[in-house]
Amino acid sequence: MSKLIIIVLLFSITLLSTPSFSLELKVEVQKIKVLEKKIMMELFLLTGKESQNWQELLLIEKREFELDPEQQNVNPHVVFSQLKAGHYALRVFQDLNNNNLLDKSSNNIPLEPIGFSSNPSLFSGEPSPEDSVIALFDNKTILVNLKHRRSKKKHKKRH
Repeated sequence: MSKLIIIVLLFSITLLSTPSFSLELKVEVQKIKVLEKKIMMELFLLTGKESQNWQELLLIEKREFELDPEQQNVNPHVVFSQLKAGHYALRVFQDLNNNNLLDKSSNNIPLEPIGFSSNPSLFSGEPSPEDSVIALFDNKTILVNLKHRRSKKKHKKRH
C-alpha cells in the first residue's frame, strides 16, 4: 500500500510541476540586404547587475544560419528553446567576410550589418545590454532589424 501512495504522490508532483527550461524565443531577422552571407546570433543571459557590457555577459547560445536566396520575401527566423524565464539580450550580425566575428573599425563601430533585441538606436554606438532586454516569461516572437553601415558619399566640387 505504501508503494502505491509513493507512486501516486510522485505522479502528482510530476503533473503539477512546471519544467524549469520550457520557454521558446523565436527571432525573425528583417532588413537583410546581402542574401549570400550567413547571419550570426548570440543570446546572452542578463543577471541584473548594473552597467554590464556585452563582454561580461553569459553567452547562452550562439547560432549561425545560411540564407536561402530563393526565399527573398521570407524573413528568416531561429527558435531558441528550453530557456528559463528571465531577462536576455540578443545580438545579431551578418558575417560578410566569413570570419565568424563581428568586425569593427578602430573607433569600435561595427563594419558589418548588426541588430539587437528591442532594436535600440545605434546613433551613440553599440547599445548596452540593458537597452536590448528581452523579458521572457512566456513564449515570445521578436523582430530584429539589421542596420547597415552607410557608405560615404563622395561630394563633387563645384567650380
